[in-house]
Amino acid sequence: MSYNNLSSASTTLVNLIWTAIKDDKELSQIIKNEEQISCSAPGDSDKTTQLSIFLYNPTELPAMRNHTRTANEPQTVLYFKLHYLITPLTRKPLTDQMLLGKIVQLFAEKPILRGSDLKGSIADNQSEMRVTLDTLSIEEQNSIWTMLQTPYKLSASYNVIPIEIKSDIKEASKPVSPKNTLLSAKTKISA
Repeated sequence: MSYNNLSSASTTLVNLIWTAIKDDKELSQIIKNEEQISCSAPGDSDKTTQLSIFLYNPTELPAMRNHTRTANEPQTVLYFKLHYLITPLTRKPLTDQMLLGKIVQLFAEKPILRGSDLKGSIADNQSEMRVTLDTLSIEEQNSIWTMLQTPYKLSASYNVIPIEIKSDIKEASKPVSPKNTLLSAKTKISA
């Protein structure tokens, strides 16, 4: 079901970041398993969490409302842009910088996720997911950290697009018959 697509986008990011970290000799000593990467807000994470990937603001992409769909495909109700705050939580400033640097490098090298990179419901329902750095102003950063009621920590904001939420209601397609067309109505009138 496509209502799982938001959580599947988060799972996809966690999995991609964990795959990059576990193959790195230095970073794999800091984050030893995927459970140390949390989707909780930075201030709500437990002491074992080393990295927070927090979805703080899903917004609609209204420009995609008229996106064409194929026959027998459910109608997409909404397309979302997901705003994530990625925060290292190692409690060591230089280690936090190294970890965030790895994540920035990862998404710069691989901004479009497809195929086996996609996890959960989006692996079945979506062809790709784009990840872009969202450069926030000081005021925007301050607003986010004030909302979280947590002191500022080194972090980066990323956007993930498009995430689809499709209708569960199947539309019955109606065959076109000559009786229902405007052309046949005009033909009958002129005859």
